[in-house]
Amino acid sequence: MKYHGRFEEAKQPKPKKKAGKIFLSVFLILVLLVGGAAAWGIWYYNDMFGKMDIVTLDKNLYETYSEETTFPEETQTIPAATQTQTATTAATVPTETTVPPFKAEDIVNILVVGQAGREGEESHIADSTILVTVNTYDGTVRLSSVLRDTLVSLPAYKGHKAGRNKFNMAYHLGNTWEGIEGAMAYTNLTMYHNFGVEVDHNVEISFESFTKLIDYMGGVEIELTEAEANYLNKDDLYVKYDVEPGVQYLDGMAALSYARMRKADGDGDSDIKRTDRQHKLIEALFNKVRSLSLKELQGVADTLLPLITTTMTPKDVADLLLKMLPHIRDLKFEKGSIPIQTTYWGELQEPYGSVLLFYPDQNKRLIREFTEGEPNPWK
Repeated sequence: MKYHGRFEEAKQPKPKKKAGKIFLSVFLILVLLVGGAAAWGIWYYNDMFGKMDIVTLDKNLYETYSEETTFPEETQTIPAATQTQTATTAATVPTETTVPPFKAEDIVNILVVGQAGREGEESHIADSTILVTVNTYDGTVRLSSVLRDTLVSLPAYKGHKAGRNKFNMAYHLGNTWEGIEGAMAYTNLTMYHNFGVEVDHNVEISFESFTKLIDYMGGVEIELTEAEANYLNKDDLYVKYDVEPGVQYLDGMAALSYARMRKADGDGDSDIKRTDRQHKLIEALFNKVRSLSLKELQGVADTLLPLITTTMTPKDVADLLLKMLPHIRDLKFEKGSIPIQTTYWGELQEPYGSVLLFYPDQNKRLIREFTEGEPNPWK
């Protein structure tokens, strides 16, 4: 009789564990989990930034335009004293120039427009225009406010003859002809012709969107002068409560009034003071955003992104964020204006009223130093 008890079973050869297959299975599961998480992350990222209203402009805008059309042959009349200054400046241009360490590919130029028009209104004037130049080489973000009263040469555009006007009219005219895409393209061409700026991306945010963002964030902290506080207290349309000089929390409408303020007591050059306030407001907003948790940041993104119209795709945003990631802790802000300070002067000209005139060539050289990494002979 053959027994099959524990003794007999112990004599039977035990099967070898397939360790290699087990390891491979675990590895494949991990790969699937990581891949799934990555796929979910990409989907979430694209879904989040896909909430923006994304428009497309001609990638060869400048090249195509220069071949097909011409700018009006108009020049600015420079005062005699200023002509002497120009000749002196030109005579003293150094023969050696400093070449920036960064290159054009290290720089991203984003033109941000705040416009006051509401949906259905014909007016679409750029109330505020800021060129945000992001230098991914050294982590510098430069905010250059384009002075709205600058008298510029407006290019002829697809059969339209524009001549000259204040800078902020470019956005309105382009919108009249071809909607938001036309507004952005025409403003880019105006920036390129007058100042040598090659815009990489455009962003438009309406005043309504601006107030919604600030209200969602619980207001913004701004230090007010006595003149600024008095101005806001007189603005019964936007400001529904009294403020005092010193540090104040402004809600969305009050912050909008602060950003648009041009004639507070003691303001010399109202447009310069106005852009200074806008820079202070942007910095205050940025500092507040940096203090938010990840969940709060998600809420800000969910609130803000659907209110933005832009030429930036989710990939464009991702590429920029990745390049700037090493600089997040030591991010540096610079402030300036276009035209560059000391290169323009004010005049009264009919039918435009008070305007700013400027040196086109000098501005192009100065501006392209930080927007394109080109040598600057007038440092």
